[in-house]
Amino acid sequence: MPIVGKHFATAVASLAATMLLAAIQPNSFDRAKTLFEQRHWVDAASAFQQVEDTSPGKTDALLYVGKSLINAGKFSDAGKALQRYSSAHPHSDDALYLLAYVRFRENKPEESLKLSSEAAQIKAPKADDLKIVALDYVLLNDSVSATRYLEQALAMEPDNVDARYALGRVLYQQNKFDGAIAAFEEVLRLEPAHVKALDNLGLAFEGENQMGQALSAYRKATEIDGASPVHNDQPYLNLGRLLAKMNKSEDGLPILVRAAEIAPQSGRVHLELGKTYLSLNRLQQAKPELEEAVRLQPDESTGHYLLGRLYQRMGSKQLAEKEFKVTQSLIDSKRAGLDAATGMSPR
Repeated sequence: MPIVGKHFATAVASLAATMLLAAIQPNSFDRAKTLFEQRHWVDAASAFQQVEDTSPGKTDALLYVGKSLINAGKFSDAGKALQRYSSAHPHSDDALYLLAYVRFRENKPEESLKLSSEAAQIKAPKADDLKIVALDYVLLNDSVSATRYLEQALAMEPDNVDARYALGRVLYQQNKFDGAIAAFEEVLRLEPAHVKALDNLGLAFEGENQMGQALSAYRKATEIDGASPVHNDQPYLNLGRLLAKMNKSEDGLPILVRAAEIAPQSGRVHLELGKTYLSLNRLQQAKPELEEAVRLQPDESTGHYLLGRLYQRMGSKQLAEKEFKVTQSLIDSKRAGLDAATGMSPR
């Protein structure tokens, strides 16, 4: 074949391949997008990755790989995909804000804040972006900054439920119970079946010593949770704990048992259940609960102390002494840590 003919044939073949890729690629991307819209996150991530492998850097497939993996809870893999996309598209604020969210979920607040700052230089943050900045500051134990950014987010989107709930949590942690109550009540105005908001509303009412309203909030939370296919042990734990605190241990007991059924690996639930059995002098039932609490939370002094009291009442003197020694050791270690953190030295 003449050279010109060869070049012509090559050109035709190349054009045909390009046209074929152009025909296939949009369909492949669209199929992946459909999976994404149907919330099939893992399948969508795989489909977008195939698009990226077929035509590297030609689409936003990698960005969608990251989004899909975030929704699937695969934050490490999502971070890798978003990092690659961001390197190829350094002016993508979307990639940077998403990567900031990934680092927040990976408990890397400093890195998350740095990425948010970089993204903000490209495009002003939205309310959800400011919420993540605030939660980074929560991880850094900076409640003042967290409150400021949540208030900015809510100024932009007053009906942002997640930001309002987070504000309630931050205010509660600062013992600003009135503000926390107002925040959780606003969440419930927007979403009346928000179990976590009801549970935290109960905690805030407890902080204000309004026990009747706290009980009401906890009870409503358990009622709503009971109708849900997925359960949360916290309102049961708090309702049972508060009833026992109010000398209504018999009423609180079945509620704490339900909490233990929902969260069998919760040391705190077993602790409260064992403590309640102990207060009712049901020593044989208290024993496995307190022993499990200590197994699950070996560094919590309260469990060891209560277990020591139990052994003492059962006549197991040596076991009791052992638990009391562990209790004192943990208290001393905690005190030493606080002294080191504040620069104080024991006298």
